[in-house]
Amino acid sequence: MKINDIFNRLFGENPVPVRPPAPPVPQPKREPNYTIPDDCLMQSKKVVSQLDTIGRSYNLPIWAPQSKEDHQHDWGVMLAHDDLQSVRLELLAADKTVLFEFKIHFARHKANGRFIDSANGVELPVLDHASVTGHRLIIQQSGRESVYRHLLRIGWSPAETLPKRRGNTFASEHARRITGGRQRAEVHVSAEARQRLVVTQTGDDGYAFGDVPAKGWKGVFLLRKFAPPGLQFKIGQQLTALLVQTPRGVQARAIRAN
Repeated sequence: MKINDIFNRLFGENPVPVRPPAPPVPQPKREPNYTIPDDCLMQSKKVVSQLDTIGRSYNLPIWAPQSKEDHQHDWGVMLAHDDLQSVRLELLAADKTVLFEFKIHFARHKANGRFIDSANGVELPVLDHASVTGHRLIIQQSGRESVYRHLLRIGWSPAETLPKRRGNTFASEHARRITGGRQRAEVHVSAEARQRLVVTQTGDDGYAFGDVPAKGWKGVFLLRKFAPPGLQFKIGQQLTALLVQTPRGVQARAIRAN
């Protein structure tokens, strides 16, 4: 007896329905076989490290889940194609103005010389955290993305320019030191963050210490290079400055005579 006759006797004349094959399981999108040059990958890691420090210090979730590696990858690709001019982190007020900006610029080659890092780490401006309501990561490119767009993981899109609060901009030495001059960074902080200091101690090498009476802070480190040319520190002198938290303690930037 044929096998079909056996099935017909057991189940009737109607054939047993056959399930259609399961649809194929979607496979994750694979990146093209591309290796980021070591120097460019190192630079992108340095950027991520500095932004991580700022995010942790201000309790900001800078990266969406699992996106830190995607940013690091894409910046490395852009650097490899000489298309990344700057990366900046903006902290925003409720009116969508910029209270604080940390901006990293890129150079093509390692610079000569020894770089000083007065802070021994990223300078973190002392801000009123309640005034910060949002943040953005912004990049500036040179217009070559069409050549390598297929290598990117993030769908980068244009962003509007938001106005900065009136304030002061100063150089951050840390980026230059940790990258051998391949990167330089600058910080812009709203004038509302300025504090009044009184000089309590002076030294012979262009440094001093001061107190912030309104906050009860003591021993703020002052360096002459962050003051206007010709300004001399004197005990009892009143100054204003932007304060930054550093691994070496609280320091003053953008120092002015009161």
